[in-house]
Amino acid sequence: MDILNHSLASLAVLLEKRELSSRELVGFYINRIERYDGKLLAYLYKDPEGALKKAEDYDERRAKGEKLPKCAGLPCALKDLIVTSDMPTTCASKMLEGFISPFDATAAKNMRKAGYISLGKLNMDQYAMGSSGESSYFQKTANPWDYSRVPGGSSSGSASAVAARLTPLAISSDTGGSIRQPAGFCGVTGLKPTYGRVSRFGVVSYASSLDQLGPITNSVEDAAFIMDTLGLHDPADSTSAPSKTDFYANLQAAGDDLKGVKLGLPEGYLSDLAPGLKVAVENALKECEKLGAEIVGVDFPLAAKGLPVYQMIANAEAASNLAKYDGVKYGHRANLPELEEMYSVTRREGFGPEVKKRIILGTYILLEGQYEEYYRRAMRIRRLIRRGYDEAFKKCDLIVGPVSAGVAFRFGDKTISAMEMYLNDLFTVLLNLNGSCGITVPCGFAEDNLPVGLQFQGDMFAEDKLLRIAHIYQKTTGWHKYIPALEGDDR
Repeated sequence: MDILNHSLASLAVLLEKRELSSRELVGFYINRIERYDGKLLAYLYKDPEGALKKAEDYDERRAKGEKLPKCAGLPCALKDLIVTSDMPTTCASKMLEGFISPFDATAAKNMRKAGYISLGKLNMDQYAMGSSGESSYFQKTANPWDYSRVPGGSSSGSASAVAARLTPLAISSDTGGSIRQPAGFCGVTGLKPTYGRVSRFGVVSYASSLDQLGPITNSVEDAAFIMDTLGLHDPADSTSAPSKTDFYANLQAAGDDLKGVKLGLPEGYLSDLAPGLKVAVENALKECEKLGAEIVGVDFPLAAKGLPVYQMIANAEAASNLAKYDGVKYGHRANLPELEEMYSVTRREGFGPEVKKRIILGTYILLEGQYEEYYRRAMRIRRLIRRGYDEAFKKCDLIVGPVSAGVAFRFGDKTISAMEMYLNDLFTVLLNLNGSCGITVPCGFAEDNLPVGLQFQGDMFAEDKLLRIAHIYQKTTGWHKYIPALEGDDR
């Protein structure tokens, strides 16, 4: 059986009919991890024995005729900032090396309740701070299309693992594009839901007003399928929205064309793109027009302010959120007798350069005398950015454009200049400031046969519309069906 070409929904049906065993399915992905992850380095923690044991348990219960959850036996993997009581959660940092949470995040709990089996924890930029995966304390994950290039960040391990088919899906987080940008770099589908759509309880925070969990999958169809599990209201999260679990059913009712759909293209979004990437995005827009969509111009007068505003807010919130790592409660602790020295050395040893840089900047922004000048002003501009989105969505159903200005770059190319690294998020941070939903889907290949992503952005809680339009484009073009030839692959 060609497992790689099955959707999550079809795999669930095969498991339910006992035409495929959970042990076979989980074993298939464990074998791929053993074969390919030695060079890709997508996983920080693997639990093959535990996963197989759970799979065998589901098989035995099915054989007895027991009623199981519809997703029972489907494998998945989690970004290493979603806390779990049975696996370490390190945020790819020395500060949390070996840390095991006493409780499960709501997302992990919902996945387990639905029957998903976790294969392990996936690498990331340390505390989700980065755009390439290079700030991980433990290892650098490779892009499966070219091992000399980054997979994007901060969800580096998630995008790489899904693209290489080391897991059929990964649950990740998006603070400024950390799902959508690596999905574009690796040629997979990445959904950033509306803020509040997925519970953040038990997710290690980077910037609390920007963070949102979402799936990285092989298709829009799979993203809709997993959202039925993730989109549940959580009383433990004060920002959690009312439950919604009919994403997949609504997607199945989608048509085959985009007639009547208006896609907004912001002015200047196709300027200064890498040549091959620009051609791929333009061809994608033409394909949308062939399907019946109308491309209309929309104006984002404050688009240029998005990146600095994001940096001000994100770093200020990061400095506040990471203040709790002092060596007293949990995590790394320097073995020193003096309290102040212990605090200082603990944080110096536990945090990497990128995290320290953002904490220092965020602390400065929050200082008396700087707060009004920087943080409060950034929050005022954020409100204006939201108004800009409101005006844009009066003219169109979704906003469309690139997810990045270039394809995946080589390791070390952008670590020297912080500004060059931050510019990777130019097309993604506005959506997090607005809090609405967006998705990246593969739309072709550019220089050096590297994938290109097309980004659709939707209004608040407009996931159904977003998924429907992206799904119609995707099933017509088929770019998501391409799989990278991995080192050692005999295909």
